[in-house]
Amino acid sequence: QQLDALDLEDQPKNNHSSSRKRFTPRTSRQNSVQWFQRQSSKLVLKKDLPAPPSQRGGFDSPEQDNDNSTTKKEEEEEEKEMVAVLNANTPNGKALVRGLAQNGSDAVVVVAIVRVFTSKNAKELLEMPNVVVKVADLQDEAAVTRALDGVHRAFLCLHQWEEFTSRLEEDQARVVLRACAVNQVSHLVFSTFEDTKQLRNKGLKSQIVPDPQGRIQPKFRKMKPIKREARKCRIRLTHMITSYLDQEKSKKCLCLIMGENGKLIVQPHFQDV
Repeated sequence: QQLDALDLEDQPKNNHSSSRKRFTPRTSRQNSVQWFQRQSSKLVLKKDLPAPPSQRGGFDSPEQDNDNSTTKKEEEEEEKEMVAVLNANTPNGKALVRGLAQNGSDAVVVVAIVRVFTSKNAKELLEMPNVVVKVADLQDEAAVTRALDGVHRAFLCLHQWEEFTSRLEEDQARVVLRACAVNQVSHLVFSTFEDTKQLRNKGLKSQIVPDPQGRIQPKFRKMKPIKREARKCRIRLTHMITSYLDQEKSKKCLCLIMGENGKLIVQPHFQDV
């Protein structure tokens, strides 16, 4: 319709002298299209106006253009991997959310699952880019199942690496595991952090303990029941611990990852200032 309107504007009026060449509809349309192609390259349009075909490939109203932009953004969000962090309102959980959101910002949307929405850490999570905050008590299986909807991978922050610190923590892990099974989340990571400076100040030892030969061989004996349950649910269970030293002049980090194959992956990182 816009092309037809341009045809009418470009055609001479009928009350002109008869000596002027009359335009046939086909000639008129060809001239108008040529005129539009010449003029469209000179146009500088405002952002709220539709672009010409040479820039967009078609005519759309501003409302349709906005709808298309919204749809494209939603499609881009759907293409991103959704990664959930449970117990995200803890200091370690917040650190994990920040790291995932920053390092994989172009391909990852982090779902931070917290128990209390009004906590200080939850408010800080809301201000992070590429982060969606959801509320779910880890003792409420229905709530956790809803929170994990659409998630591809999940991280559960625990206090200890090789064992649960309490029966409550073990029960919460089982709730998360069953919720992952319902949502077809194929990978669950038990994530643990330890600050070596705090351990030293409290007179405690690291959870990473080598054997007499200097080898690190975690057994996870007290986690064998939940590992069997994970295999029945066809969920890949991974154990990860990050031991770090965060000082002004020395930042050191050691990350150990063990999967179902029993192989230990070591990722050291040192940054001395």
